[in-house]
Formats: sequence, structure tokens, C-alpha cells
Amino acid sequence: MKLLLNRSRAKKLQKILTSKNKLICALLYLAGVIGIALFADMRVNQNSFVSENALLPGYVVTKYQQQSVAVSLNKEFSSLTDRSERHQWIIEKFTGLGVEVYTQNFTVNRPLVGDKISGDNIYAIYRAPKVASTEAVVFSTTLKDSQFAIPLMLSLCHLISKQTIWAKDVIFLISEEEEYGIGAWLQSYHDINTLPYITASPVLTHSGAIQAALHLDMPVYSFDRIRMYVEAINGQLPDIDLVVLVRQICRQERIELLLRNAPHDIGDFLGNLLGLHANMAWQAAGRVSFPSALYHPYNIHAVGVQTESVLRRNRFSWQHIGRFTESVLRSVNNLEEQFHTAYYFYLMPCIERFVCLSVYMIPCGLLLASAAAKVLSLWFQCGTKSEVVGAKMFFSDIDVNTIDCVYPLIHGILFGLINQLATSVLTQSNMMYVLVATQAVVLSSVVLTKVREDWRLHQAFVLLLHVLTMVLLCMLNISLTIFYAIPTTLVYLLQFPTKKTGRVVQSALLLAVNPLVLVLEYSYVYVYLHLPDQLQGSVLGAVHEHATSVIESKYTLGVWTWSAYSYLLLPVWALQWTLHLPDISEVKEIEGEGEGEEVTTNEEVTCEEVTSEGVGDGKDKTE
Repeated sequence: MKLLLNRSRAKKLQKILTSKNKLICALLYLAGVIGIALFADMRVNQNSFVSENALLPGYVVTKYQQQSVAVSLNKEFSSLTDRSERHQWIIEKFTGLGVEVYTQNFTVNRPLVGDKISGDNIYAIYRAPKVASTEAVVFSTTLKDSQFAIPLMLSLCHLISKQTIWAKDVIFLISEEEEYGIGAWLQSYHDINTLPYITASPVLTHSGAIQAALHLDMPVYSFDRIRMYVEAINGQLPDIDLVVLVRQICRQERIELLLRNAPHDIGDFLGNLLGLHANMAWQAAGRVSFPSALYHPYNIHAVGVQTESVLRRNRFSWQHIGRFTESVLRSVNNLEEQFHTAYYFYLMPCIERFVCLSVYMIPCGLLLASAAAKVLSLWFQCGTKSEVVGAKMFFSDIDVNTIDCVYPLIHGILFGLINQLATSVLTQSNMMYVLVATQAVVLSSVVLTKVREDWRLHQAFVLLLHVLTMVLLCMLNISLTIFYAIPTTLVYLLQFPTKKTGRVVQSALLLAVNPLVLVLEYSYVYVYLHLPDQLQGSVLGAVHEHATSVIESKYTLGVWTWSAYSYLLLPVWALQWTLHLPDISEVKEIEGEGEGEEVTTNEEVTCEEVTSEGVGDGKDKTE
């Protein structure tokens, strides 16, 4: 503030930002991109650790010895083929163990596909013997794919029902249709209607507040390693204490643990960079990567684990996964309060290390500061020199038409409404055609838009909207902000007066950073880096599947990625096309005239200053 109120310093700042603007913007942008890439460096990220001492990871003495029980239950369950027989068998087994067991039916209306999904959830509650059911922990699985997890769950319930050490209720949840069943049960359990396209019967009984959840997917019972899924819905993440807890217990059981699509856990820079990209890609998409992602909107910290048999060595079996599950639940049972002491906002380049909020916000700020410096430079160039002392000097003599400033914003919001309303007529067959038609309508309307104000003022306004949009998005989904801001900020900074050939290149770059085109580009990069076996298929098919999932998840699971695209990203991108930049020759002529006027103005100001100083000296002598 002192810098702005000082007239001489403010003039120097204005001169530096206008004369060296390209250099300043380039340095800030490069510093931001390099800083983001350095997240994978061991000197920037740090070792993950447990902040909540009450968890005591690895100190729990496990009692699981029910391997023979799990094997016999698996034989009985595998012999059943009918869906109703399996449901009845599960209910009878839980009832025989002395726990409360209930069922819940639900229906999901899928708008894009145009069909309905119906299913049943089975949930059993073990009441802690010495407390009044004020807190609970959930152990969940799905009936569709994870059939080996159900015998394990029953064998673990057989152990827990004989113990008196539990301070929290244990809820065993078996859902159908994976994330849809989990979402239906959570919606009914908390008695709120956050998913209007899912209708479910009410939950007949409740336990206490759910502190944490573990979702197990067990396609094989003899496995080599465990893969962990930490991403929650809309790019959120669980408390890192829960993640470190799972890692510590796997280390104690000597089970290899990996993060989602990471082929192996490498500690070098390149391996961390690839792991960081794989984890941030799913976080940026906001999609439901695993059924455990549905717990986070209800303030329930959850992780998902999946057994894998890749090397065919099959070193681990029922006994190991049983001890692992018991140890996780027992550690959460030790909690005296909710997860609150560790990090909620972080990035994970590998299973051992993480990047905290205070570190990754600095490069993001430098990246957006490059666009902010461009905004200030354009603003200073809009007006003439003023004699008003203080910050008002920057705002005087600028011809601002309020209607012209508000009109582009209203226009951009209308683009988002058009794009959002287009989804009401989407089906899985015509989705790509409708989206392309919507983009064509938006692009044609903005190209024909005429803005009467100064092009510098208009570009400053559009760039400022971009910066504010990225700042807002950064608070919600840092991965989406980084993936979107890196290409778009560079292209928006390259929008300046040039020749006709240069304008063609600028238009091509603008088309390349369309949000839908970026999805296509990032999908190809993700498949190329992490799933090279799928390159033989159609990339458009992968993009079609991604777009279908994102749009449908908006209605069925509460994913707001499509809304952010419609109301934030697309309008700002569309407003870039309303910039009617002049030819570079016209700008040089105007700048030449402006420099001549500036020299005359400076000479007059100097004469006035000398005169005023002389008058002041005369007064002093008279006194």
C-alpha cells in the first residue's frame, strides 16, 4: 500500500510493468511450471507420518485366526449361483453370529443411458458392548465383483462378535452395483436427499457417527500385493493419517502396497513424477474412482483397497488380508475423536511421500501471477498520465463503459447455461454430436460479438476473470486447477496484437485449449503414460466413456466437474474469442503518438514542479 501511495515509486512500478511485461510474465510462468514439476523432487516433498498418536498403527495385537472358517464359507458361497439365494445365505450367516442384519432396496435412474438399475444392500451392525452406539466404523464391500471379500467379512464378524474390546460399533455393508449402492445407503443412513436420481428405502436402524470406512475389493483370495485408492469424489482426499495407517500396517504384514495405476513404487524423480501425474489425473477428473469415494461428502474418511495377483507367486492369502483388515479397524477403534490433526489437502507422488498445501500453493500462485501481471500492464496502458497523487492515479482518465464490461460476463454465463441445458437432451448415442454442436454455437456467437470498449481494457477484464476462476477452482480441486491453468494461461498470455498469420496461430491455440479438447489431449497422454496396452483401441472411445461418466455422475453421484466446466471454464474460454485485437502496425502508430504526447506532458509537469519549488523557496525566505 505504501508503494501505491508514493507517487514516484508508483510511477516506477507502472513503467516496469508496462515496459518489461513480457519478460515478467515469462519468468513468472516458467517459475510456476518448474515449481510444479519439482513436486516430485525429494527435497520438495516430505515423508508422510501419523499425526494422531491414538491410532497406534502396527501396535495392535491381531487375533485373526479364522482362515479355515473363511475357506469353508467361501466353498458354501461359491456353490450358490442365484442372486436371491446368496442374499438369503448372507442374512442367515449374520443372524447366526448374533448381530443385527437388515436389507435395503434402491433404484437408480440413469439419464444418459435411459434405463434403471435396481439392487439391494445388506448391512449388519455389531453393537459395542460397553458404549451407547455413539460412534461407528464401516467395513464395506460389493456383491457384484468382490465375492471373496464376503466370506472374509463373515469370518471377521465371527471373530469380532466374541470380543469385548470394541469402543465403536462395526457396520458390515454389502452393496450391489458398487458406488450406486454405497451412495443409496449413505443417503438413507444420514436421512438427506443429496442424490435425487437415486431412490432408496429408509434405513431401519442406525448406529453412531461414522468415523472412518474401509472398502475391500477382493477379486482373488491368493494375491501378491494390495492396491490402494485414496481419491474421494470431486477431487477431495481423506485425512492422510488414514492413508499412512494402511501403509504402516501393510509394512508390518510385509504386503506390497501401491497407489492406483502406479506400476511400481519408484523413489527417483521420474518415478515420482509419473506417480504424481497418475494420482492427480483422477483427482482432476473428479470421477468416482472406487466405491470408497462416496463417503467423503458425509465427512467420513475412507480408503479402498484391492487385492492383485500379478506375478503368480500368491504369497498372501486369507490369513494375511484378515489380519490386515482387523488391524485397520482396531486402530480406528482407538480414536478418541474425529480425524482432524493431519492434512486434508495434499498431493502424493508415491506411497511414502506427499506435498502439503503450503508447498504446492506457491507455484500455483506464481503461475497465476503471470496473468495478473498482464492484467496490470493492460490496465496501465488504458489511461493517460494523471496528476492525482496516490492510487487514484491508476484509475483516472480511463474511458470505461460499464455496459461493455458487464456484457461479456453475462454473455459468458449464457454460454454456460446453453451448455448445461444441452445435457437435458443428451443420450449415450447422440452425446458427442450435441456437445460439438453446442461448442459450434458458442464459438460462432462470440466471434460475431462486437465490443465497443478499448481492446486493452477488454483483454484485462477477460484475463482477470481467468485468474479469479482459477483461484476459486484452486480452493476446490487443486489438480484440476493445475492441469487446466498450465496450457490455458500460456495461450491467454499469447493473445496480443500481431499480423494476420500470427492471428491464425493464436486462434488455433485457442481451439487447442478448449475444455473438451483438453480432455481429449489429457486422456491420450494418460493412456500413453500409464495404460500403454490400451493404445490399440480408440482414443475417442475412451474420451466418450469419460464424458459419459462425468455427465451422468453429475446427476447420479453429485460430481460437479461438468458444472464447473459449464459455468466457469467454458465461459472464460469463450470470452477470449471476443477479443478483436488490432494489427500490430496500428498499435505501433498509436504508441508512437502516445510517446510524443507523454514527452510534452512530462516537460509541462517538470516546469510546474520547478515553479512550485521556486515559490516555496520564496515563502521560506520571506518568513
